[in-house]
Amino acid sequence: MLQKKYKQLATRLLSVIMALSFTSCENDVIDLSPVDRLSDETAYSSPERCELSVIGAYDAIQCGLYNDSYSRGYPFGAASIIQGEMRGEDMNLTAVFYDVTYSSTYTTSTANNRFFWETSFEAINRINTVLKGINGAVENQILTEEEGKAYKGELLFLRALTYHALMIHFAYPVNVEGNNDYGLPLYLTAIGQPDEIEEALKVGRSSVSETYTQILKDLDEAESSFSSDSKHSVNGITRVSKGSVIALKTRVYLHKRDWDNVIKEAKKLVSGTKAPFESAIGGYKLETVPSTPFLSYSSNTESIFSVENNVDDEASVNGAMAAMMSCRDGGRAIVTSSPTLYNSSYWLEDDKRRELLLYSSAYNYYFCDKYQNPMTREEYAPIIRYAEVLLNYSEAVLRKGGDDALAIELLNAVRNRSLAKPETQAYKQSDFASKKALLDAILWERRIEFHGEGRRWEDIHRLANDDISPSKGIPAKIDYATASEEEAFVIGGEVKKEWFSASRQFIPYTDKRFLWPIPLNDLIRNPTLAGQQNTGW
Repeated sequence: MLQKKYKQLATRLLSVIMALSFTSCENDVIDLSPVDRLSDETAYSSPERCELSVIGAYDAIQCGLYNDSYSRGYPFGAASIIQGEMRGEDMNLTAVFYDVTYSSTYTTSTANNRFFWETSFEAINRINTVLKGINGAVENQILTEEEGKAYKGELLFLRALTYHALMIHFAYPVNVEGNNDYGLPLYLTAIGQPDEIEEALKVGRSSVSETYTQILKDLDEAESSFSSDSKHSVNGITRVSKGSVIALKTRVYLHKRDWDNVIKEAKKLVSGTKAPFESAIGGYKLETVPSTPFLSYSSNTESIFSVENNVDDEASVNGAMAAMMSCRDGGRAIVTSSPTLYNSSYWLEDDKRRELLLYSSAYNYYFCDKYQNPMTREEYAPIIRYAEVLLNYSEAVLRKGGDDALAIELLNAVRNRSLAKPETQAYKQSDFASKKALLDAILWERRIEFHGEGRRWEDIHRLANDDISPSKGIPAKIDYATASEEEAFVIGGEVKKEWFSASRQFIPYTDKRFLWPIPLNDLIRNPTLAGQQNTGW
């Protein structure tokens, strides 16, 4: 486990940039010179220091600088997961904490959007800085070629993951025209010296296609960097291995609508055509109980990559998932589950995943109970699980056509482990009168399976202009106060029109609010980006 992790106040791209320095997360560190006193050279002067530097890159994606405090969980801690839910409709609010996201009232100065952007690029520069240091350590024979390549594989995965997360908030999906085809500014080298900073502040946005090409280039190189198919020896869940890279590729190709490559990558992790499925790479397989990846977050066969929070390094009361989502003692009970999902006829009454909801009589609402440690806030933020690989595979097979039986087998593999009577409740081909009917079942399964994990916006975004089941844009949102009664939660029941807020109506993807704006601070600092703001902002 990454019990002793270090913060790095790295050069912040497109923000107030300072000389490269490191700061430690904890007061009690292992017996090395304090990380904040390490120069670029000494940070990579031994294998142990190289390892610490790589851990620093993981720490940067866990919790970046937010209002001069490392307390929120951007870009890949709790806060960003909750943002992914707040942009959708399957969770809503008892308070105003995330309302700018929930109600789509953000601006170029909104803190949540701004710091997601800034901490993401801070993390990217951290990653690039460590990549440079690791390459130097190999050249200086401090690390072997194999050790250096393995570290590089981890770092390239983290960079690709970060860029892809930015794409789903700040750029259109691949099949939507408009917004000048803007993707993201690509920073692929470390930036720390004044001349490097000056050049970075001139970099403009690449196209959507160019950004995806770079993301996949990083992932392909990352995959080839690992000499072993095994999970990482330190922590197979919170450290990247070959299986993590391949799993992320299935997601990225799904967003690219490249069904052939989703299938190609998924087959590396999914053997055969009949459940139970298991991966020869990493040994991934579904747990028999759907709660296990959450209640045993540090040790299970299903979590492919998660971001660690622990008692030494967690995301604070304002950032931890349990703190915000839980109605248990110590939880703030701010983010609730919504009748839009609870009442779905796709979610059977005796489905075991309903046990991961907790009803609060104080709020007259159900809450996601996947994160059950609001007092300690010790939990992992789930980024990708084997269940997603199976559902990515299922959807790609269906869309490509010709093998509905396999698509249903993969769908059932995820769904059946939660059913009380899979022998009679499992889906059959005769249940689906059309391709759209089966696709809708897969998409609803994703909503149910990944509830509270931040995946909802990803699907809304990529399906904006889908040819079969389009999301069409940001969905209308329920006002918590109008549906805060136990009677609102009825399995298969009506989701009433009067529950929806007049100020949170459906927003088409052609509206400027579908994309977040580039933060004002970066527009001021970078004249090139200033001319490349998202349309309408």
